Amino acid sequence: MSGLVGQLIPEFIGLVVTPAAVVGCVLLLQSGNAVRNAFSFGAAFLLVNLQIGSAGLLGGATDPYATSATVSHWVGFLVGLLFLAIGAWLLLRLTARGAGPPRWLAELESSRPRRAFATGLVLAVLNPNPLIMISGVSVIASSGSGAVASIFATGLLLLAAALDFLIPIGMYVLMGNRARAGLGATKQWMVDHDRMLTICVFVGLGLLFTGRGLAALR
Repeated sequence: MSGLVGQLIPEFIGLVVTPAAVVGCVLLLQSGNAVRNAFSFGAAFLLVNLQIGSAGLLGGATDPYATSATVSHWVGFLVGLLFLAIGAWLLLRLTARGAGPPRWLAELESSRPRRAFATGLVLAVLNPNPLIMISGVSVIASSGSGAVASIFATGLLLLAAALDFLIPIGMYVLMGNRARAGLGATKQWMVDHDRMLTICVFVGLGLLFTGRGLAALR
């Protein structure tokens, strides 16, 4: 099982580092009904990731060697190439149009739980997490692990994705008003650098996934 967890380290890193999820959660913690809004936003991300993980388990990830190792490596490699392409495209857009906070941040700031959930669903589909989850499921399916190890590894993937929300919400609940200043400063910094952070995440993950794929496909 430890070997499987080690293989999934790139996926864990990618799921934890999701700028849109963190920025959206921190932003909602500055709103009215802060915890409800943030939980609704996070629940949308969890729902999307849970569907991918469940589909992978039901599709054969619990069966030993349901997917060949070569197929798994190619999936990760192609995901990495796609991330690099998206990072390059975002960089060109940034250079052409200049920096500025995305419009969805302003709309999210005045959201209520239902709208926060709906916005979360859209962002959960458009951010890198679905592709990272697919890559992780393919690694699990090709690992030769049994059902228990596969379910445990999928749970770890979901937990890694949930940390984007559990950490800010936990800080807010435990520290109360003392956390607001720190969360406010964090939100402002991430909003000011949102586009560059997104580019760095895509490029960094692209290099990580393509590097792992190239090493495994030699």
